[in-house]
Amino acid sequence: MGQLRFDQRWLILVGLIIVLANASALPWQVVALSLAGVGGWLLWTAWQMAGGSSLLGRDAGHVTYWRGQRIERPPLPRQRRPTSWPSLAPILVIGLFGAALVMAGLVVFLRAFEL
Repeated sequence: MGQLRFDQRWLILVGLIIVLANASALPWQVVALSLAGVGGWLLWTAWQMAGGSSLLGRDAGHVTYWRGQRIERPPLPRQRRPTSWPSLAPILVIGLFGAALVMAGLVVFLRAFEL
């Protein structure tokens, strides 16, 4: 029998559904931030899946010290970028859904200020 794995993506999805179901009762700030936050996370995920450059410097080698000795690790191998339509389809779907959520958060924000 396999081990039970915890995946935070399910919590994010359930949280988004709860926020959307109670959007009329929640303050607009909570709704706008949750929509924009989840949308931004999805855009970042799509960027990482597409082989986007690392913003945190993960492409560089890693230096650690152990018992007074310097140990240098080589950089991680680069991921191959998707080249065919079947490999691009999930990236496009995730990216478009993320962009739609960010735009929905922007709409909630603009409606709050009646712009």
